[in-house]
Amino acid sequence: MNPTTNSRPRVWLVADLCPGTAVPADRPPVRDDLMRRWCPGTDGQYHTADGRHHAQWAELRARFDLVEVPR
Repeated sequence: MNPTTNSRPRVWLVADLCPGTAVPADRPPVRDDLMRRWCPGTDGQYHTADGRHHAQWAELRARFDLVEVPR
């Protein structure tokens, strides 16, 4: 994402309006609709800060509305 052209966070909604959308190449940290912050791990999964929850991007996207967390 180029901050000079688009400074607003991205949003991914549960309603899959674009089926087959790929994982974002930059693997951004996101916050779900339960206010949990999910960060990408080195194992290819996203993890919550407390380490109790792990999920692939597709699972996160299927279960929650996601908002990008600015770095």
